Amino acid sequence: MRYQPQAGGSIAWETVTTSPSLRATFPRENSDNHYYAARATSATPLRVKTPRGDQQEKFLFYRGVGAFAPPASARLNAEGQLLVENHGTEEIPNVILFERRGENVGYRIGGAVQDKSILEVPELTGSVDSLGRELEGMLVNQGLYQDEAHAMVETWRNSWFEEGSRLLYLVPAEFVNRVLPLSIAPAPIQTVRVFVGRMEIVTPETVKAVEQALATRDRATLQLYGRFLESILQTMMTKEKNPEKLRQLQEALSIYYSSEVARNLGNN
Repeated sequence: MRYQPQAGGSIAWETVTTSPSLRATFPRENSDNHYYAARATSATPLRVKTPRGDQQEKFLFYRGVGAFAPPASARLNAEGQLLVENHGTEEIPNVILFERRGENVGYRIGGAVQDKSILEVPELTGSVDSLGRELEGMLVNQGLYQDEAHAMVETWRNSWFEEGSRLLYLVPAEFVNRVLPLSIAPAPIQTVRVFVGRMEIVTPETVKAVEQALATRDRATLQLYGRFLESILQTMMTKEKNPEKLRQLQEALSIYYSSEVARNLGNN
């Protein structure tokens, strides 16, 4: 179904009870589910009343489709550097340019961005573990407890640190509160909200890797880009002048759509 823009949306949990003494047995349908990492905190267990009975958890989860302009943009300049621009009035607390090619990893921390910043392409001499520790420190500086910061990085590790190039940035709290207002009754003494933005960067290295994988029919490499392969192929198509290569990209995109439809039908 095509997404239909709406003026607004909301979600509410009407009956939530915090239970410090609750010895809860949390659902675990799939031991590999990455969301379970969010339970590894000292947070008080929750009990939520639903039409199907009480449910117990250590977090409330929601997701949705948004239609708003993000606070930052990024593009490669003529020198191959990444230009990051802040389109809001609030400072972006920190930005990270990350790149992964197979087992080789690199990242560059750019610090706070008030207006704009230029990041050099990182050398692939780092590690996911070292970046995870750096990111945890940034999240703690924004107000999370250490175990919360670690749980957040572990929850999104496979998504943030997968194949390709991307900009990770801490979203200004004022922007979050404006776009996703939150109300809690009774009101807590303090509310801390820390969001991390992700922006895919289609670099010449990514284009080269995808082109080579298409030429050799290397599906394993293409699958490393996951759901972002579609946007990578579309970006490559907008810049391709060679009719034969354009045809190959269109064919690859058609195959991608077909496999996604089959996968979604299989999950239903």
